[in-house]
Amino acid sequence: MNDTLCGKIELIRKYLPDNSDKPTILDFDHNSNIKKYCPDNYSGGTECNTDFDKIMAGFLWLLEQNCSITKKENDNKDYINAFFLYIISWLSHKLNKNSEYYSTQINDFYTKYVNGNKKYTSLINDANKCKNNKEIMNKANDLLNITIEEMSIFYDAFKLLCKMYDNVGRGVDGNTLLNNATIFVNKYTEINDYYNIENTTHSKILSVLLTDYNNFKVQYANRIDNSKQFPDLPTERATKSFLRHSSIKISVIPMTFIFFGLLIYLGIVYKRSSFDFRKRLQRLNLRIKKIKKKINH
Repeated sequence: MNDTLCGKIELIRKYLPDNSDKPTILDFDHNSNIKKYCPDNYSGGTECNTDFDKIMAGFLWLLEQNCSITKKENDNKDYINAFFLYIISWLSHKLNKNSEYYSTQINDFYTKYVNGNKKYTSLINDANKCKNNKEIMNKANDLLNITIEEMSIFYDAFKLLCKMYDNVGRGVDGNTLLNNATIFVNKYTEINDYYNIENTTHSKILSVLLTDYNNFKVQYANRIDNSKQFPDLPTERATKSFLRHSSIKISVIPMTFIFFGLLIYLGIVYKRSSFDFRKRLQRLNLRIKKIKKKINH
């Protein structure tokens, strides 16, 4: 990634904030470069009537930026994957708020809503803009075998990594850059502890983040004080996945024992009470019989 690409998503957030409850900084309809990816209207122009339309228009515009800028990077696979996945994670973050989409596989969503989009077809067929998009998709295809909900988990990590590139582009001081790197490492570690399971899509996405961050460290080591260094990312496999899933079992098992134990206890109490009641009734009957005998005599 670089500060130019990262600036593109920063711009999108001004039109489509991460938190939809917050007001937009810029008017979506005033950016003709993004609005051109809205659905066609009857007057021959384009118009986004729903949030979904706006999200898709923003996504297609970001793909265009990715295509045009990555042409200058000599098809660096690591570079392309990182920003492409950042775009996908942004899309997932926005769509994850809608229950209609969060359980959808990224590949399935892409096939239904992107490949069939006329604006997308026009974009990838324009050799001057996006001649390598199909190649990008083919390279990243195995990284998209994941649901929208799961992909959105990685959004904050990509966002933090991009913030560091933005720091470099704006000439932010070394201490701020180092602090942001620490925040990123903490977020990465949090995800890694749960999701870095061998041969999974999650671990492959983490690997993309790891590679891009390590490239960043080498490239910008001179931006921080010589006595300091960027923190390392963990490489160990997930340590909390089992505990996370088993915590449900651990909590259910004691409750199950408690429930059945309570039933057994109540059964015993009920039987004991019934037994005591019968004995008292028998004693009462004996007394009544004795009284009757005395009266008869």
